[in-house]
Amino acid sequence: MKILKNSLFLSLFLALTLTSCDEGGDPNPGGTATQKFAGDWHIIALEPDGVTPAFGGDYNLFSTYNASSNDENFWIDDHDSWMEIKTKVQALDFNALTFAGQPDSPELYTGGTVTVTNGKILKNAAESFGGHVVDSIYFEAEFDWDPGTVYKFAGHKRTGFLEDEL
Repeated sequence: MKILKNSLFLSLFLALTLTSCDEGGDPNPGGTATQKFAGDWHIIALEPDGVTPAFGGDYNLFSTYNASSNDENFWIDDHDSWMEIKTKVQALDFNALTFAGQPDSPELYTGGTVTVTNGKILKNAAESFGGHVVDSIYFEAEFDWDPGTVYKFAGHKRTGFLEDEL
């Protein structure tokens, strides 16, 4: 009797765990409108000369990700780490991967404003810290806390490989 109960339990267990549910629909949900712009990036802020690190800073992890509107809008976000930039920008050309923000766009970490211009992602145009070929990113930003000074932001896409992490 005990063997029968164990066999019944095992059969029931296997039937329930090996049976899948197909709810139908499209198994490939697709991507977002701005998926070509999305990713994590190692970016450094530079003074207007394009050479000197701004305020002596170094590379920081930034993210670019779609807005909930799933249109041409996406976010640039340094996770409140250093330059305190989290603002929405717009894809200008989906093929050329150019972007910019509206003048004096809200900057969510400081409560101020920022104007992002001349944004561009270049495919396979950079080298990661570990020597892998990756995409590069560049944009310029003018903050309300330093009007008239246009900082340059440049970097490369994060690979996730250990040798590429800071």
